[in-house]
Amino acid sequence: MSRDPESYYEEEYFEELGRQEFIAQTLKDIPEERIREYLGTYGDAIDARIEDVIAQARYASQSGYPRYAVVGAVTAIELIIRFMLVRPLLQGAFLSDDWAQLLVQHITAGKTAQERDILPRMLEIYGIDIKELKLSDGSIFWKTLIETVIRKRNRIVHEGEDAAPDEARIALECAALLREKIVLQIAKKMGFTLDKTGYWHEIADAERDNYDPANPFQ
Repeated sequence: MSRDPESYYEEEYFEELGRQEFIAQTLKDIPEERIREYLGTYGDAIDARIEDVIAQARYASQSGYPRYAVVGAVTAIELIIRFMLVRPLLQGAFLSDDWAQLLVQHITAGKTAQERDILPRMLEIYGIDIKELKLSDGSIFWKTLIETVIRKRNRIVHEGEDAAPDEARIALECAALLREKIVLQIAKKMGFTLDKTGYWHEIADAERDNYDPANPFQ
């Protein structure tokens, strides 16, 4: 017995709506302490690696090697997205068997494009609209990152394309803005006191314990 095509696509449409609602609700239900524990434990080691990558990218830019600056800046951006934004939230999500299955389908290891796809939805839960951020020249940060900077990095890596100094500058600005405007905002919302202690694992609050720092890359 054949199925009515219109009925079939209608069912698919409502199933997809249901999946999106499930994702949004699960994100809202994830305990924030699990997110704080991840960042408090691993934040310092992650920050150190990101700062090292950005420092090398800046050095490449200043030394006249913009293509390597673009590659380094995007590497830092991907580290920020994966280890300081997406993974902390998913750390709490592992408490749910349903989420564990969802992760296999949507955020498999190494799929940075999928992490970028889901990040704006995650940040909306905390009242952050990443798509509204702007760079110093007035361009939209997220659009520039996805459609210009990352594509440029891909052409450099896979096709050996050269880069202009201005392209390196924009890539480095994207990396800095992502940490300063997004990561630090999340940190503040989660109760971290980086502005006072300079560290993720140290909390300037007598009512909260410090975390035992560890390295997620080992």
